[in-house]
Amino acid sequence: MIKNLIGGILIGIANIIPGVSGGTIIVILGLFDKVMNSISTLFKIKVSFKERLKCLTFLMQIGIGLVIGLVGFAKVLEFLFVKFEMQTLFFFAGLIIASVPMLKKQEMDNSKIKPIYFILGILLIGIIAFLNPGESGNIVKLETLLNTKLGLTYLLSLIGIGAISGATMIFPGISGSMVLLVIGKYHLFKGYVANLTTFELNILIPLVFIAIGVGLGIILSAKITSYLLKNFKQNTMSFIIGLIIMSSIIILPTNGYSLINTLSSTLMFIIGCILIVVFEKVKNKKRA
Repeated sequence: MIKNLIGGILIGIANIIPGVSGGTIIVILGLFDKVMNSISTLFKIKVSFKERLKCLTFLMQIGIGLVIGLVGFAKVLEFLFVKFEMQTLFFFAGLIIASVPMLKKQEMDNSKIKPIYFILGILLIGIIAFLNPGESGNIVKLETLLNTKLGLTYLLSLIGIGAISGATMIFPGISGSMVLLVIGKYHLFKGYVANLTTFELNILIPLVFIAIGVGLGIILSAKITSYLLKNFKQNTMSFIIGLIIMSSIIILPTNGYSLINTLSSTLMFIIGCILIVVFEKVKNKKRA
């Protein structure tokens, strides 16, 4: 249970960092197949109550951790990005890059990557990054959120935002935060999540609709991914690995490389890689 909660927290944290995929963190933690199968099983008709309850319990543990990660660490990440943005991004890049060999071994049984699908994955992330307008000037203040009129169209748009976030939340390589940045809704999403503890109705009501969208997005993404992995596993995993590798490259800053920043960021990248190697060794030791 504790492992699932911690995993959920890490997934939640990843989902509020533009460029970092929560799905990649699921892969790193070795929960990818279990999460996909649990979501898919939960919504099957011919499943025993015991099996459905088991899947629901597992997903609730992940979900509780995810909410804690999203809400509890939104402010922490804002601080890290203000003070140590480059180092934070290099740390996550190290985690992602080091997880690729593990992913290939676990999910593809070391079979060869299909080049065309691998390249398609790289191109998709490249296009999203190219369309990314950046963050400057888009911060949504609490006063703005509190004064926003909650009409039907607006609430439906929040379901759409939640669905995008949910669909990309568990799919490796694609960052929901980055997709939201591209469509200009990232700061709106983060603004609502970061201000949950104000307990204002104009914050809580939109969050309910965002949560509905997240749930729909997760279910749809899991169903599609489970189908693709079952019927086209090698092609799908080749595509996912392309997504993951490219996503770890595009999150890295393009400027600000002073000597101190370069050395400290390199150190954080190495630490990220080492953590994954140690995590993999501990996991293999437990299996043995």
